[in-house]
Amino acid sequence: MIALLIPAVASAFDSVFHDGFEFPPNHGSPLGSNLDGVVDWSTSYTFVDAMKQSRDWITQDTDGGVWDTGDEACLDRDDNGYLRSLAPVLSNPGCSSPSYNAVATLFSFGDLAGHYPSGRYIVSYDGNATISYHFAAQKNLALSQPGRDVVDVDASQGGWMMRLTAIDTANPPRAIHVWMPGFDEHSGPAQLFHPDFLALVRRNRVLRFMDWMNTNNSGQQEFAQRPRLDDVRWTTGGGVPLEMMVELANRLDADPWFTMPHRASDDYLTRFAQRVHALLQTNRRVYVEYSNEVWNGQFTQSAYAAAMGSAAYGNVASAYERQLSWYGQRSAQTCELWKSAWGSQASRITCVLGAQAANAWTQQQAADCPLWTAGAPCTAHGLDAVAIAPYIGGYLGSPSTQGTVAAWSLDTLFDELTVGGALAGGPGGGALALSAGWIDAHRSVAAARGLHLVSYEGGQHLVGYSGAENNAALTALFTGANRDARMGTVYASHLAQWRDHGGELFMHFTASGGYDKWGSWGAVEYIDTPATPKQQALLQFIAANPCWWPGCE
Repeated sequence: MIALLIPAVASAFDSVFHDGFEFPPNHGSPLGSNLDGVVDWSTSYTFVDAMKQSRDWITQDTDGGVWDTGDEACLDRDDNGYLRSLAPVLSNPGCSSPSYNAVATLFSFGDLAGHYPSGRYIVSYDGNATISYHFAAQKNLALSQPGRDVVDVDASQGGWMMRLTAIDTANPPRAIHVWMPGFDEHSGPAQLFHPDFLALVRRNRVLRFMDWMNTNNSGQQEFAQRPRLDDVRWTTGGGVPLEMMVELANRLDADPWFTMPHRASDDYLTRFAQRVHALLQTNRRVYVEYSNEVWNGQFTQSAYAAAMGSAAYGNVASAYERQLSWYGQRSAQTCELWKSAWGSQASRITCVLGAQAANAWTQQQAADCPLWTAGAPCTAHGLDAVAIAPYIGGYLGSPSTQGTVAAWSLDTLFDELTVGGALAGGPGGGALALSAGWIDAHRSVAAARGLHLVSYEGGQHLVGYSGAENNAALTALFTGANRDARMGTVYASHLAQWRDHGGELFMHFTASGGYDKWGSWGAVEYIDTPATPKQQALLQFIAANPCWWPGCE
């Protein structure tokens, strides 16, 4: 069982003194951050128990040398995902002709060589099994004993694997924990979060848990489906338990931002809200958003809202109007359920309505939700803020211009970001000016409806798309720009522009993340190398710009 420590342990970090009072280092910060998804290939080693960030079970044939037989549907798992035996359960849906004799899981298996802690890992577990370790890991036979393996890991060799080749079905392994160097079964449950991770995110006012909750394309509907603290890992299904998200917020004295699953029932939303209310420190706020980018057709929540809108309103207006109107309706209902659950403390909740940055009409349509004849406008139901993602440079990843942009020097790229003119047909004034126009448009619509303007994501958006992600030269240009000192200067301008054009809370995307053809989103590329131009720009902005909107202190 994982022990949660509430209230927060704020004393673990440098504090800020003001008028004789001691405050945490994020006091007065105008910035927050999204957090990288909890997966084994993430460049963020988040928990001191690495088992929680391990890959889902892989079925293997060690005799035939088959790395993955694809028989995961046949596995005999208990309610927390631990294996009860290696024998396949042929009655499981999707199980057909299994051919495995071992089951494995992976740790730090992305582009992480040398960027996660080397040293002595402690693997503690109940029950009996034959367990071996491979690749960057070697079992220390002299120090190991039943139920407690000591494993020496050399991170410079890449990731490592744990493999189970036999299980005692009368006493199968469970409560498996993989304690990182410096921690064990005695110290780990109290620490929970790795100090390197805490140090990276501690200056953020708000933490958005969209990727921790596996919000995009979520299948969660009822509260019983939520992830649990005692699950073998938090990399699958619904992601990280709500208790762990609240615990992180408490320890950092930060406000949590939850993105609720789009299929969540009223009961799910109410019970989630009640649980957060019971656990969150009373001096903290909470941000609540219905799903993520419901306007964005690449996610299943978009199709779901479109279908629900058509079912609710019939064949009126356009399909997209029905989708956005229903999104506003469900956002309003989510807000009312949360605020009702919090009762007299409902003022601590900020209900957020998401909108597409490049299209202020999406805000207007969802906020007014004119097709909800029983409840329009949606802003009458407690919605507090509209959130956009005023990214810079997204248009430079277009497949239609990839040949031109890929041939640019970094000098030309930064000219286009800051002043424009390098790309024929590009926006006047460049990427920063384009983003400023979006902010102004949304600020006008929000002000007319009594909504605050915040961002749910932001930063640079240099990534190829619709095939351009496979252009190696384009990717090299974009990743190089993200490592360049001038990106810090661009970030400083981006943040100042957001402030000067009426934005309030700004949420960067994201705290950490590797750089590749799918984007260079992280403020840091690796959690053990935090002194990047982007991260330094964020910290310097926090230090020089105490939050400026009424009531933010």
